[in-house]
Amino acid sequence: MKLLTLARDLQRRKGRERQHRFVAEGVRTVEALLASPVTVTGMLVTDALPRQARGLALQQQAETRGVPVHVVTEDELASASDTDAPQGVLAVADIPAAATLAPGAGARYLVLDALQDPGNVGTVVRTAAALGVTATIALPGTVDFWNAKVVRSSMGALFHPPVATLGWNDLAGFLAQHRVALWAADLEGDPLPEVAAGALPERLALVVSNEGAGLSPHVAAAVDRRLRIPMAATVESFNVAAAAAIVLYALGVAQAGARSS
Repeated sequence: MKLLTLARDLQRRKGRERQHRFVAEGVRTVEALLASPVTVTGMLVTDALPRQARGLALQQQAETRGVPVHVVTEDELASASDTDAPQGVLAVADIPAAATLAPGAGARYLVLDALQDPGNVGTVVRTAAALGVTATIALPGTVDFWNAKVVRSSMGALFHPPVATLGWNDLAGFLAQHRVALWAADLEGDPLPEVAAGALPERLALVVSNEGAGLSPHVAAAVDRRLRIPMAATVESFNVAAAAAIVLYALGVAQAGARSS
């Protein structure tokens, strides 16, 4: 299959699942991809890319790695792109193997419960990786990690396999087998400062959910503890990406992740 045709097919989740590949768009995202251990199938560029110093360096980086570079027209690139302005470059790469959940002492997981906004999911993945989370786990109903917008907003965090997609039964079995406590960010929970001041479980998974729908019923029924971020009465809720960052940091996940790495 030609690279341009393949890139077009990868715009759809079914295409990504069938080909086990994804698309990375834009100079910064492709730079991060080429600097990662992910296998890159090929790169599409327009004539304008090598005219920019950064674009030329990017093309040279691809050639150094042995990545085939194909020149296409702007219209052809746009036909395979998820953005209005793909910056003259798009790469196709293999989806990395799922993250090892590594249930050792100090393991910390972030569980995404039906998060549907790609920008939020990418930002959450980036935040979790920065704070040393062992793995970010997507439950059914969550947007595909390899959606082009998720890839862009993760700013390269997805290229160092911190993510896995699991069904609820598989996750519940893992949590029970390895004695991982399941906590959730929730508007009706205990105040975060109170929770953070106490002892934390040896292994912990934190659930963040869809802002509108809240926790899925089966997830809500399994949660061991709920916690909330105190906020001004004039504000209804935090954006889920902001909430995840606040809770993870308050619970000392950055320190825990550093110790367990």
